[in-house]
Amino acid sequence: MADFNTNNHEEMLIDRVRKNGFGVGDDGEFHKYFVLRVAIARALNAPLFALSSPDWEGKRLQGDKGKEYNLEQITGKGKDKKDDFDLLIRSLLYVKHKKELDGAQIDIFNDDKEYLGILTRYIQRGLYEIETTWKSSDDFYQWCLDHLQLSPTPSVQASQTAKNDGELGYFDRLYSFFKERAIDISRVSEMDSYRHHICKIELKDSEKISAFNQEKKWLDEFMGENVYVESCKGLSKIYDIQIAKPQEEWQYLGKSEFDEGLLYLSKQNYALGIFAGKSVNKEPFCFDLKDTPHLFVAGTTGSGKSVFLKALILCLLQNDNVAIDIIDPKHGVSFKEFENVERINIIKDSQSAVQCVENLVDQMEERFSRVDSGDSFDNMPYKVLIVDELNDLIDEKQDIKKSLKRLAQKAREAKIHLVLGTQRPDGTILKGLKGNIPSSVALQTKNSNESKVILDEEGAEKLLGKGDMLVHLSSGIKQRVLGVFLSPQEIGAYLQNLRN
Repeated sequence: MADFNTNNHEEMLIDRVRKNGFGVGDDGEFHKYFVLRVAIARALNAPLFALSSPDWEGKRLQGDKGKEYNLEQITGKGKDKKDDFDLLIRSLLYVKHKKELDGAQIDIFNDDKEYLGILTRYIQRGLYEIETTWKSSDDFYQWCLDHLQLSPTPSVQASQTAKNDGELGYFDRLYSFFKERAIDISRVSEMDSYRHHICKIELKDSEKISAFNQEKKWLDEFMGENVYVESCKGLSKIYDIQIAKPQEEWQYLGKSEFDEGLLYLSKQNYALGIFAGKSVNKEPFCFDLKDTPHLFVAGTTGSGKSVFLKALILCLLQNDNVAIDIIDPKHGVSFKEFENVERINIIKDSQSAVQCVENLVDQMEERFSRVDSGDSFDNMPYKVLIVDELNDLIDEKQDIKKSLKRLAQKAREAKIHLVLGTQRPDGTILKGLKGNIPSSVALQTKNSNESKVILDEEGAEKLLGKGDMLVHLSSGIKQRVLGVFLSPQEIGAYLQNLRN
């Protein structure tokens, strides 16, 4: 019985790779299943799709029935130890989808049906990727170097290039910098993230902490790149030094990562779950707005503030028991994708915004009265107010600040939550609000003063823009996160799925 079936389109590609890629004739002793192994390798190096993602279907070649293959051929299952890669491939797939598999209690090491289902997707996707990125006239060896990570990884390449050029690698340069300042450090670990190379270091002498904090501000100039230093919570003398990569090496997160985030949220016991993005360790970062309980979102033009708010709205809509008011002083332009969406009300002018906020205050008081009369908050839907540009609104309508302050003080108990956005964090504007809104998402700010207003500390001015953010929650959690970008068409598709 076959474990995997190709279609005729895939078989044509396999023959083309054998002939034009590997230079093997029809009678050559180069098995077709070797091409399937190349396909697996290609898919493993492609951007990750959640197992539940519909994107898999679009990444396969269509056609009629082709040939049959079994695991002995594809992965070497049951062959001699040196030719049996089956356990290795199961392990690679498990690492790729660990959270999903563990959450669903799927054991692909013992459940061949589940394993074959995942392996099939990877083979089909890999063949699709070969078809769409390689032409018969291309040098297949070079294609393998470019698409299978057979060349060194960027960090290793950089290290090797540095050595060849007589220069020092990332850690060695850091070590040299601090050594010149009589501060000894040791390397704990190094890793590549989406936009940074991260060196985790330890100070050898705790008495040097003060000097370290003074000297680190010169790292940007010394390294020639934006450098962000973060202490590791609960670990004395240990710091993550995050060194920005050149912009052409940045990675961006999109639909597949958002699908992964929604899947992760679905397995949590969140009332108002938010997938903010991926941490620098490439793990989904989520929180519950119910516990936050309100949120400031700040970022200058190009930082990704509106993009973050749109993803936040899509997350909130996963809960059928939530209604959202969006105040957009730019006449609704920033959130036009959400027009005519059930459970969303977009307010486009300042006078209507004042009325909306006053109505929320009235609803809050009315809910308290209902509970005093024996009703329960459990019978009431969640309400979320999102303001895209708080400064402009308060500048135009000063009285609205008093109503927002009342909501910030009391509304969480009535299942009403605030998400207040601003391009220009201003201490005067936020005075009276900040004390009751202890959670913040800071995207890139213009300067350190704005960072201090939104985070109570510097740091946001050193973010890279385009979705790079610092999340500080009332629970004490602090995390650097990279947000996702969703196109208007992708947002529309999510909204259509919700309607259905």
